[in-house]
Amino acid sequence: MKRRKVDRERIERANRESRLVLDAERQAREAKTARLREQRLKKATEILLAELNRPGEVEPP
Repeated sequence: MKRRKVDRERIERANRESRLVLDAERQAREAKTARLREQRLKKATEILLAELNRPGEVEPP
């Protein structure tokens, strides 16, 4: 029986390239998550401030 020839350099190169792609995708995903979190917090703060600044809502003692 003949053994298959394994091109280790090709496998290593493919692993390096796939790692680069996965790292780039992870960075993009983390950046998007951070951006969306920031937008959500900003919107929540704006809503809270608007509720606090609404005149006539709170009755004076």
